[in-house]
Amino acid sequence: MENYTALIVLVSIAIGLLDLFTDRWQSLQRQLFPIALLGIYTLFVIMYYFGPDIWTYVPHYEEIGSFSEELAFRHKNGFELGYNLFCSLMSSIGLSYWGMTVVIKTLYFIAIYLLLRQLPRRQMFSLACIVLIDRDLITHENRECLAVSLFIFMVLLLQNRQYLWAVLCAAAAILTHKTAILPIGILPFGIFFYRHRQSATLYTILIILLMVIMLLPIQRVSVSVLHLLPFPDVYIGALHHHLQLGRQFQLIALIYLGVLLLINIYISRTGQQHYTWVAYVVLAGMAVVVVLYPYYFLLARIRSYFTPIVVFYVVKLVSDSEQTYHIPYANLVKQALMVLILVYYLHFAIKLERFTHQLHAPIARPCTIFELRNASPKQIRDRQMKIAYQYWQQDYMKEKGNRL
Repeated sequence: MENYTALIVLVSIAIGLLDLFTDRWQSLQRQLFPIALLGIYTLFVIMYYFGPDIWTYVPHYEEIGSFSEELAFRHKNGFELGYNLFCSLMSSIGLSYWGMTVVIKTLYFIAIYLLLRQLPRRQMFSLACIVLIDRDLITHENRECLAVSLFIFMVLLLQNRQYLWAVLCAAAAILTHKTAILPIGILPFGIFFYRHRQSATLYTILIILLMVIMLLPIQRVSVSVLHLLPFPDVYIGALHHHLQLGRQFQLIALIYLGVLLLINIYISRTGQQHYTWVAYVVLAGMAVVVVLYPYYFLLARIRSYFTPIVVFYVVKLVSDSEQTYHIPYANLVKQALMVLILVYYLHFAIKLERFTHQLHAPIARPCTIFELRNASPKQIRDRQMKIAYQYWQQDYMKEKGNRL
């Protein structure tokens, strides 16, 4: 297979199917979950100078200053302070660029494990969903992957009422990647929801709004409006860049609607649950998904913060046997959504493999640490950097059909 990401998608689908096939043996599912987690984690950490983002990340890491220099802003390299300090720390202890990426991916999967281990069942399917949706984040988006890991730790700390540590994680996430400002910035509004009963009406509004957005033509976001936002110029520039691509109808909208409908049904039928921090993050996350739905390029960045929490919440919600008892055809609804997700990403994997052949640069070709048996680290680095440069020059954002 020429596309390593497509391989990861297929393995994740297999993990999701394994969860479905072992549905009657919950103890077996719990025993298989750590194995599945270790397996998918291994596929990510063996990547070696993989992905287009190494074009900027590798030189940045190789030229990083000392911890004190970065803290004093003596190096102007365009990345956030938190990520610079992290890289400086990793470099000071002697880690290579690959070793630094392993640390980031390890932190991410530790956060995922701590989150999903709380589920009574469907842990493997939850893992599969998270990897399927956030494959690019884990693969090569170093800064945001680190920020998302900190965000998950923050939610877990809020869940355990360890508010000081949660605030520190929130601050670290914002300092690591600018996209963390939005998901963390809307969290204080959770105070108005906390301990109040959840309302299905809010999810009904989101369903209607998403359907309306799908029917209305996409409008170009005005640059003048962007500049009215209270953000630094560098943030406005990044936002404008990510709003260049959009699409009115996307097949993944069926999954968004399915998740919203499932949450709506369960809340409306039970009506007894109160908002927790996790429940509020889910509501805020789905609201962000609906509002930013047309702008998939931007949404792909923001959605990653909420995806693990939404998956965790939905699976926990539908795993409650007492609630399921009150909902007609509950098992059919759950299984239909699970099959829809797996079928969608099977279609995605096939499409991704075909798309690889259209690129000038073999950017998705597998490159793992096992190649060190036949080549030196420098040889592999130089080859992959040339491929990344070719991708940015000839392939990145060259498609015209989805331009706004």
